[in-house]
Amino acid sequence: MANTTKWQLERIAKSHLDVPEDLAEAFGRAMNTGDRLGDAYIDAAFATPEGKARARKDVDQALQHGIGSVDDAPPELVALFEQINTDPDWVDWAKVEHGAEVFRRYKELYPYFGMVSFPGYALETIAKPLALTGAYTGGSAFGRFLETCRLWTDTTEPGAMRPGGVGRRSAVFVRTLHSMIRHTLLPHAEWDQAKLGMPISQFGMFGTLLLSSFAPGQQLKLIGYRPTDADIEAMMHHWRYVGYLMGVELPWFPETVTEGFRAQLLITLVQEPTPSKDSQNLCSSFMDTFLPAEDARGLRKVYGTLRYKAQLGHARFYLGEESYLGTGLPDAGLWRYAPIARVIPNATRETLRRTVPGVSGWIDQKNRRARHDFLNKNLESGEAKFKPVDKLAR
Repeated sequence: MANTTKWQLERIAKSHLDVPEDLAEAFGRAMNTGDRLGDAYIDAAFATPEGKARARKDVDQALQHGIGSVDDAPPELVALFEQINTDPDWVDWAKVEHGAEVFRRYKELYPYFGMVSFPGYALETIAKPLALTGAYTGGSAFGRFLETCRLWTDTTEPGAMRPGGVGRRSAVFVRTLHSMIRHTLLPHAEWDQAKLGMPISQFGMFGTLLLSSFAPGQQLKLIGYRPTDADIEAMMHHWRYVGYLMGVELPWFPETVTEGFRAQLLITLVQEPTPSKDSQNLCSSFMDTFLPAEDARGLRKVYGTLRYKAQLGHARFYLGEESYLGTGLPDAGLWRYAPIARVIPNATRETLRRTVPGVSGWIDQKNRRARHDFLNKNLESGEAKFKPVDKLAR
């Protein structure tokens, strides 16, 4: 299995993809590591009478008015914001902005992200936190997905990652949320740290950053998009910086497309998906959000049913037969070819973007407006709370 995966990725990358032993060991340790500074702050904050309420309030105050404006700021919060406010020596701001613009080109990106996450749900290290918090199950699935869409939108707006930017704020809030989740799950009876490592580990966050950049850069070529290697590398760089603000400290991060394939190999070989009731529940909870409302009648019901079948087709198209079977979702039938209908419109738009002056900016404005309209319509007040659940699901 490992050799087959390696051969398949090498064939696409047109390069040998060897993972050095010391790098593999370093990422093994990353599976048992959380956010050094964020976790220290949350642990200290939760040890005080004010606890959870003040933790978020002080983070918001520091983001809006600077760490010096926080009354009696604990040393852990000072250390956290010293890291947040210090640019890493590798960051290239022109590349960050380029990567954000590439991300905004993909019209189908948000549903795509929802579906390519399905194989990750079959990993216990990912499925267990989601199942215990109930974050992506039942009626909460769409709301939590919308909050993630808010993060993607905020972090990829022009200038959003600079101090005072909306993306910077959302990234740090999600960082705080992750630390709260670790604080809550580590002592839970169902969390076997010897087996599962750290909840939302450094390795897990590494996979998320690649899923947000390298994966769509490669896979959406199947439906007519034409990103260059430089585009994909810029998108990886952008998400590396988002990860930096979210407490990601990795032994290595890919900078080229070839290194992206090496990272994909590393992620694929570390954990083998094992579909479970939890993982299948997570998949169906997401897909059920596309079903027509229970009170839908007539054309509304027909449209909703067709939308659901089309989304099943998209999931089958992107995941392939074996991964799709593991989701426990209904057979997609001929709907698995539905994404092919996007090839000509997308390829035409890409050609115009590359060749006609002004088209690139028009597409960017149009896509930005569509994403904000979607969130304003579906997310209460158009804003995400990025707060942990009040009570675990079990």
